[in-house]
Amino acid sequence: MTFISMFQALGGIIKSLSHELPPGHLTDFEDSLRGSWYISPTQHALELCFLVPTFIGVTIYFGNKAWGKNTEAYRLMNSKHDVPKASMLERILLVMMVGSFGITCVHKMATQTLLFLMQPCHASALLLIIVMMWPWKQYPLIPRLLLNTYYYTLWGAILALIFPDLRDHDMFGEVFNFFLEHTLVLILPLYMISNPRYVTIPPSFDMALFSFGVYAFYHTPVLHLFSLWSGYNLNFSLGPPALGFLIETGPHYRNIMFMAALLNMFWTRYLVMDNFHNLIRWTRQQVKLKSS
Repeated sequence: MTFISMFQALGGIIKSLSHELPPGHLTDFEDSLRGSWYISPTQHALELCFLVPTFIGVTIYFGNKAWGKNTEAYRLMNSKHDVPKASMLERILLVMMVGSFGITCVHKMATQTLLFLMQPCHASALLLIIVMMWPWKQYPLIPRLLLNTYYYTLWGAILALIFPDLRDHDMFGEVFNFFLEHTLVLILPLYMISNPRYVTIPPSFDMALFSFGVYAFYHTPVLHLFSLWSGYNLNFSLGPPALGFLIETGPHYRNIMFMAALLNMFWTRYLVMDNFHNLIRWTRQQVKLKSS
């Protein structure tokens, strides 16, 4: 069996186990929920076989370099010290985040699309809620690692606000809650990175690639396989967003999206998060100097 025929056979298996999808030429770009065979079953097989081991390798290798047991980052994320109580502003933001996520759950239940709670921005909202409400103080590594990884993936909320996908947002309050939720998952990390309640490790090349590996693995295989199984276009696994330049790239649109995600990790953490963090620290120093 040749290399091509082997993956064609794997593609056939994937197609037989997947949801019944329309052919690629019938892709409906007015529908943000359902997918199609915009990418052939053979290409799905190729991506799953090659990308999954790659993303696992990147995550493990750069995770060990970024926050392995012998690193300063590991020491920081496991440090135990008195944590200040949450401010009134933080409590208000948390209540708003929980409320917005709850409304999202209600909308998804009403439209029978609960699987879309796996979308990265909804998952980000849940991640931030977990970090802010983490009850097991004896295990600080988990929420600190989640938060510091999220600092690199904040670009998702930024792009969602710049290019909002409001197709199929027809329920009362759904559009408003879309912007509220995405604004909160953008604002909360900016608040948390300069808050002494949360440990921030310095940005690094290794941490950026680890964060990319985690994000990419969440897409492929996790969202990828759930999309094939359900027929839902989770995080555009089965078809591109309704953006002309990505549609024109055809079935190769995901290669561009993965490359963009990799580059976005760096400008998000180094330009947005780090500069904001430095600005807050400088502002606090100026306030102290004026008051002394």
